[in-house]
Order: sequence, then C-alpha cells, then structure tokens
Amino acid sequence: MTVLGAAAALLLLATACGGRPGPAAGTTPPPPTAAASGTPPRTEKARAGFVVIGDFGTGGAAQRAVARAMRTWERSGHRVDALVTTGDNVYPDGSPRLFASRLDEPYRPLRRPTWITLGNHDVQNGHGQAELRHLGLPDLPYAKQLPGAQILFLDADHVDAAQTRWLERRLSAAGPPVRVVVFHQPAWSCSRHGSTPAVDARWVPVLERHRVTLVLNGHDHNYQRFTSAHGVTYIVTGGGGASLYPVASGCRTPPRAAAASHHHFTAVEVTAAHVTVTAVRDDGAVLDRVVLPVPRPSGLPPQ
Repeated sequence: MTVLGAAAALLLLATACGGRPGPAAGTTPPPPTAAASGTPPRTEKARAGFVVIGDFGTGGAAQRAVARAMRTWERSGHRVDALVTTGDNVYPDGSPRLFASRLDEPYRPLRRPTWITLGNHDVQNGHGQAELRHLGLPDLPYAKQLPGAQILFLDADHVDAAQTRWLERRLSAAGPPVRVVVFHQPAWSCSRHGSTPAVDARWVPVLERHRVTLVLNGHDHNYQRFTSAHGVTYIVTGGGGASLYPVASGCRTPPRAAAASHHHFTAVEVTAAHVTVTAVRDDGAVLDRVVLPVPRPSGLPPQ
C-alpha cells in the first residue's frame, strides 16, 4: 500500500485506472489499512540503493530543488549507489554545451555514477550519443549491476525488434533476483502523452513474461504508479524539474495505485527480502511508497 504526504499543492488520484474514473482532483483518499501499509523491518539493511529522476534538465529552480532533496535523502542515511534517469536529461535539445549545467553540476554533491536513458529532447538534434559518452556510458541498450539488482536501460525513441531480442536475452539469462528496466516513453500513463503503443506491443509482453520487479519511465511530467495482473510495478517518474503535466483518469491501463503532479525524485532501496520504492517531493515530503517482495527462485520456500 501507499504512504502519501498530504499538501495543498499535491494532486493525488489513487485510482484503478482501467476505464473507471478516480476521485476528483484535490480529494483525499482514505488512509491505508494497517495490513498493507508498512515498511520493511528496521533491521533490514539495504544491499543497494539508487535515486531516479526524469524530465529534469532545464537548469531551473525546480531542478535544483529536486537535486537538494536527493542530497538530503542521502544525508539522512539512505543508501545511494547511483543516479538513474528516465530521460529528457538536457532541455531543450540535448546540446553538449549544456551538459555541465544541466546534467553534471546540480548532482555533483552526490558523487555517484549517473546512468541514463535518452528521451526525445536528448536526441532531437542528434546529440544522444554525445550525452552517453560524456558520462562514460555505452550505446543503448546496456545493463548495470548493483548488489542483488540488475538495471536494464532501453531506448524507447526506437522501439525495435533488436532491442526486444536484447531484453529477452538479458531477462532469460541468470542474474540477480531484482530486475529493473528503464526507458523514457512510458508503457502505461494517464496524462498528456499517455501509454506508448509500440512499447505495449513489443516490450510489455517480455516484461510481464519475466515478471520483472520494476519498470521506470518518464515523458509525462508527473508521478504515476501502476501494478499489472502479473505483479509488475510500472512507475512514471517525470517530475525532476520540467514544467508539470496534469494526471487524468479513465484511460485504459493496469490498475493505478497512485498519481500526483508534483516535482519529485524516486528512490529505490534493495534488501535481501524487499524492494522499497519511495517517491519524494522537492520539499522532502514522501509522496508515495510501496514495498515489493524480492522474487525468489521457484520451488524455494520464503526465507
């Protein structure tokens, strides 16, 4: 279940968005029940952790506020091994002259590697590869590993058969129990851009078949969390600094557990038994939290 920070500026729609309208904007959902609210036991130590932003690289006040909130999160004792992005890292057109001010300097105090996917603004003038090289990264798709978790980065500006085969091979191969997949244009969204038909046709069947733990997207400038029938969690985290988009209801997606139009980052922490995903507003308030079980090999009892 979800822990929601209440604030007047928060637009929250806790809705099963499979064609049914949610509460009107500005209404407050009932508090989570004791059976499903909860966080991992305090004795659990994070094996890995990373923070996620998307649609952020404007150089404006909102981007700087989110960057400060991430530093505060780390200083408060949360584990941060990397900064992960869901794309649109350098507005308006991915120009290399803006890499330092939009991609580097706001996050320098974290002193962590930055692992990115590319959004439509990053590639529109042909500078996508330069952005990857600037950060010492290979061409998309590529994979990164943390203790107990693998993060797969795809290029949703070009949803093609080659990347689909790469994704299938990676998820079929031996690896850590937690698999996270990152790309820009969302599998599921109820907002300005909406869901991405090519992603839904090519990649979602692979993600569902392999029951990946978490899918992280951007493109729509807000926060949304969906859960599929197979238990895959899809999150749109596009509130890293660019102007915000409203969230909507009534579109055809898997059930939506939370949505908000607010600048934020998303933190992922992995322990031996749980993956905790926390969306944090630019003022430090918790926007949403969900605790997911770490997948276990079939036939083995829970530890």
